[in-house]
Amino acid sequence: MYWDTHEPITQEDLLEFRLLYEGELLSSGNSPKPENKHAIRRKLHPQLRALWQTKRNLRQYASYLGNRVAPHGGTDDERIRRGITHLGSNWSRGNYNFVPLVTEEYAVRCSVDILLLRPHETQVIHADGGDLDGKVKTIFDALQVPRSLAGIESDPQQEETPFYCLLSDDKLISEVHVTADQLLNLPSARRPESSDSFFVVHVKIDHIGGGPFDRWLD
Repeated sequence: MYWDTHEPITQEDLLEFRLLYEGELLSSGNSPKPENKHAIRRKLHPQLRALWQTKRNLRQYASYLGNRVAPHGGTDDERIRRGITHLGSNWSRGNYNFVPLVTEEYAVRCSVDILLLRPHETQVIHADGGDLDGKVKTIFDALQVPRSLAGIESDPQQEETPFYCLLSDDKLISEVHVTADQLLNLPSARRPESSDSFFVVHVKIDHIGGGPFDRWLD
């Protein structure tokens, strides 16, 4: 499966990384399950947090924002924490402060290449596992900041403040590739149920220009 906006991500990528998930993956279909989407979001959150902690350009950007909040105050780590907190305050939902990596304001966009493994055969529609389009839609919803907290517990869990997401809105995805194949077993060695899946999202983030990431491209 392949969607294309005819705006390919260039080779001069700002960031490139992969997100992994194993567990229940329900099809959006006509009965969306916000709790399932948030369960996926929760497993992606620590991976994205680690990205902000380890990528030099993201740390520099967070430090820059933290210095704007309190000029010349504290250590670099303290400035980074202030910058991340500032970002989270812009995307608050109830008691959650979300930190999306890809937003219109930051002038970046991304492509995603999804490898989706399911325990049944790889036809597009399956009686037990749901339709492929619906499962991809669930992944998209889990990658973005939720539009509301309906169906989501009201308080974040420990180490979920702030809460890291890939996207502020899935409309910022410029290219999508999906490969579906059979899931023979889960990496945890647990026998997969019919609703289980394992997926890898290969993300490439590109710079459009004119946004605050300009100074961190070197």
